[in-house]
Amino acid sequence: MPTIRNINPPPGKTVRFISDLHYGHERCEAPAPAELARTLLTGIDILVVAGDLAETRPGPWRHSGEQFREQLRTECRNRKIELVELAGNHDPDTECLMVRFWEGRVVAMHGHALYKEVAPWGWEFLHHKDTCRKLIRETPHDTLEGRLELSRKMSLLLKPMMRRENIRNKYIRGFLHCFWPPQRPWNIIFCWLNCAGKAERFARRFFPEAEVVILGHFHRSGEWKFGRRRIFSCGAWFKHATPYCVDMKDARILGYTKLQTSR
Repeated sequence: MPTIRNINPPPGKTVRFISDLHYGHERCEAPAPAELARTLLTGIDILVVAGDLAETRPGPWRHSGEQFREQLRTECRNRKIELVELAGNHDPDTECLMVRFWEGRVVAMHGHALYKEVAPWGWEFLHHKDTCRKLIRETPHDTLEGRLELSRKMSLLLKPMMRRENIRNKYIRGFLHCFWPPQRPWNIIFCWLNCAGKAERFARRFFPEAEVVILGHFHRSGEWKFGRRRIFSCGAWFKHATPYCVDMKDARILGYTKLQTSR
């Protein structure tokens, strides 16, 4: 399967875009696939998961993440729903990194390619800056394909880190998750505030024909408009985040809707 796919759904087919289920992760709040399917797969023909469907990098969550992913695939097959999976930084083993729909009028991607560092706020990057910058220098990334492949290489390079292991006190664990190292909260806030503008500049450079750009990655839901281009962030099925879906038919937006988690 190519890094970039082109999909032109038949007229009348409904496409639903979501992102960041993070199946397998300890902070995942998505319902189990069988339960999720009863609501999420109703009334649609194609489901697009824009990255981080499951935790599939080497680590403590990989086995359960792969199991949940296969369960969702089965649910889609049983309901004759086409499942389109895009690679995120937590599931870089997924082949496709970006999809163009309706002759490129709509583009879906995870969003980690917007940053050469993939996640400038992440523990992995903050503790391996020199290694990451070396990979950036050595990897051609002037083209769209190069930029997407750099995001995959960076995701494979950075193994999952848990700064909270062996710490029993939940308040200390929570503090470390949010505020350590000190650059982390500032990088998160900066990227949240700038993700829409970053996406607009990325689209203007690499796929200026796109009228709609759909992202995940940032765990912040939102909708923005830049001239004729609309950008959507689907949030996340994650603690302290909210998932949204974008529904489209015949390249028209049907809705941008908040989804129910297992909370």
